[in-house]
Amino acid sequence: MLSKTTIQNLTIGILIALLLELYSPIAIFAQNVVAIKFSGTAAGVSTRYIGAVEGNINFDLKDLQDLGINTYRVYGGMSRWEPEDDDGKYGWPEISRIKANPNIINWAHWDRMMTDPPQGSDYWWSGEPGTVWQGNARTIFNTLKQANIRPVVSIRNVDSSWNPSWALQLNPPRTKDDWNEWWEHVFATVYWLNVRNDYRVDDWEIHNEPDNREQGWGGTRADYFELVKVAKDAIDFVYKTYLPSRAYRIHGPKTVGGSNWPVYALREIPNYFDTVNFHNYDADISNYTRKVRGWMNGTVRANSQLWVGEWGSYKISYNDFSLALSLIKNLIRGSEPGDNYIYGSHIFSLYDWGKSGVAEGLLGPGGKRRAGYYALRMGIRALQGGRASFFPITNISGLMAVATLDASNNVYLLAVNDQAESYTINADISALIKVGNGTVREFSLKAMDEVVRSLTLNGGNATFAVAGNSAILIKFDRPN
Repeated sequence: MLSKTTIQNLTIGILIALLLELYSPIAIFAQNVVAIKFSGTAAGVSTRYIGAVEGNINFDLKDLQDLGINTYRVYGGMSRWEPEDDDGKYGWPEISRIKANPNIINWAHWDRMMTDPPQGSDYWWSGEPGTVWQGNARTIFNTLKQANIRPVVSIRNVDSSWNPSWALQLNPPRTKDDWNEWWEHVFATVYWLNVRNDYRVDDWEIHNEPDNREQGWGGTRADYFELVKVAKDAIDFVYKTYLPSRAYRIHGPKTVGGSNWPVYALREIPNYFDTVNFHNYDADISNYTRKVRGWMNGTVRANSQLWVGEWGSYKISYNDFSLALSLIKNLIRGSEPGDNYIYGSHIFSLYDWGKSGVAEGLLGPGGKRRAGYYALRMGIRALQGGRASFFPITNISGLMAVATLDASNNVYLLAVNDQAESYTINADISALIKVGNGTVREFSLKAMDEVVRSLTLNGGNATFAVAGNSAILIKFDRPN
């Protein structure tokens, strides 16, 4: 047994060692104090629409609202809503006859597929029985409308499984009969959603990754451009004839990341789409975004909306923490002004797709939320909806920050650190707000977008710590 004197000496020794460590140059350096200052002049506005691509295991408004998304991407097409020729007569009816009388279309088929789909699921075509969400297309589109969530719908003849088999003969369309079938399907989709019903679906994509054969497009780039032209004619006819006061948008060319197809689309069919939309799964999405912006310059699409229709990951689990942090950083990049700016985006995917070997979504079975869900939610809290955005100047590698103002002029300060080092940040936001209390949220391995503390502004200055591999979001409420 140690004597009382020995215990006292050990205690004193430990205290001295701790004090020496605390006040050593190494310890002071490890604090990594960083000063950042925000201008009172907005650099621009944040991304206006941040949303997700659907998944087939669930569709629940509570998830969409909790996450805070305001747009939702839905895969449409023949495999989903016209798995068999709707009238059983290939090439019929002709386009001119549909234009003269839309009731020539077999609407009983469309009403049945959208209301009472096979196996009780609008995802019957994409997953294993027993794994897919039970519900119909009416529920999906009516829910999105009531929640004011902007749907973006892909229309395609053949999907990534090369279904339906009957549509392979028009993949790509070549003959008059082929074009009749394609025009009719596009017309019927748009007409059913917006004329027979009023689901306010006004954003359309023509196919999905036509430059990636694994996604089902069987033609060339030139064939795809013809597909877009004919689809544009069908969509335009619906709106001009039945919805003359409504605007619509065609997103194109819907290509894989790094593709050069946007160059040719901007050169050859710039008047057949309104919104530049591509996919980008890079860890840093800004490089390819800037490249596409460069291609847009000097064309009629120079000032068009730019969307990233798929981003995130289909290879790595959203429980991967490094991936989760990168989501926040890419949201910040997409809200930067200039060539980095992204008008709207859809992360892939919100839910799992319910097939073995297919990538996980942000949400798994039973509503299980993965780390990426909480990371995206934190980013959305700060950046959703085209808010005035302010960027400080910082030379710290791995540390990014942004401030935004919401509609009530409350200030959001978001900082993300994907390095192992911790930082103490002295933030001067006096140009935006001088007094007020801040609610601090943390995203880390121990706190998933949770409120961890509060702080009070001191003359418009806030001091807070950002641990290694974490993100901090502070909301400063504007005093009345």
